[in-house]
Amino acid sequence: MTAVQAAAGTGRWLEDFVVGERFTSATRTVTADDLAAFTRLSGDDHPLHTGPAAMLQGPFGIAVAMGLMQSLGLHGEAVAGLLDTHWSYRAPIRVGDVVHLELTILRVRRTRSGTRGTVTRHMRLVGDDGVTRQEGTTTALVTARTPGPDDDRRAFGTVGWGRALVDALDPEVATVLETWDGTIGLRCDDDEVHLRVYRGAVIDVSRRAPHGATFTLVADASTWLELVEAPDNPFLRLAMTGRLSATGDGYEYLRLTRALHLVVDAARAIA
Repeated sequence: MTAVQAAAGTGRWLEDFVVGERFTSATRTVTADDLAAFTRLSGDDHPLHTGPAAMLQGPFGIAVAMGLMQSLGLHGEAVAGLLDTHWSYRAPIRVGDVVHLELTILRVRRTRSGTRGTVTRHMRLVGDDGVTRQEGTTTALVTARTPGPDDDRRAFGTVGWGRALVDALDPEVATVLETWDGTIGLRCDDDEVHLRVYRGAVIDVSRRAPHGATFTLVADASTWLELVEAPDNPFLRLAMTGRLSATGDGYEYLRLTRALHLVVDAARAIA
C-alpha cells in the first residue's frame, strides 16, 4: 500500500486500522523558538543545545513525531492511552531542518475483553534531505467499535493467521515434508504459532505444541510485513542478512529451507 497524505478527522476505531497502511504527514520547520521553548521545558541547557550549530534535545524529535501523527487525524476519541515507545536517534535535528513523519501500521491485536485492542505504529521522522533523524515504534490502546471478528490475514504469529496460512499452502509442501515429523514455530514479536507436522501434513495449529517447536522462525513485525509485501519472496535474502533468525534445532531449520520458502509464499498469498 503506497504512502498517502491523511486529512485531519475524527479518528479511527480498532477495526479501522489495517496492517501495512502507510501515511505521510505535512512538513514542519524546526525554529529557534522551538529550541528555546524545549530547553525551558526540559531544563536541558547542555552546551550541545546552544550556539549556531546547536542540536535539539533528543526527546524533541519524539514530541514532534507525536504531534505530526496527531495531525494525520488517525487517533481520536477511541484512543485510550499510549502503552510504550521504543525509539532510536539516527541523526541530529537542528534549527532550520524541515521534517515530516512517515508512519506504518505494524500490528493490530484485540485484547481478551474484545472491547479494545493494541495498534503498533512504526514512525520515521525524516528531513527534507531524505535522512532519517529519528525512528521507532509506539503502541496505543484503542477502543473497538464491535466485538469482532477480526481479519487474521496479517495477524502474524497468531493461531488464526496460522490456520489461514496452512489452508493456503502449496501442495508441494506435502512432498517436501513427507518424511518429516516435528513442529515448526513462527514468531512475530511476542506472538508465536506452532504448526505440528506428521508425514507431510499439518495436523495441528496451536499456540504451543505439547513438546514445543523443533525450531522457530523469528522475525519482528516490520520484517514479516516486508516478507508479505515485497514483489518477490525475499525469504532467503532476509535470512542471509540476519533479519530472519531461528531458535531450536538449527540443522532442521536449514534442512527445511524449501518448506519455509513455501510457508512464506502462503503468508504472501493470504496477505
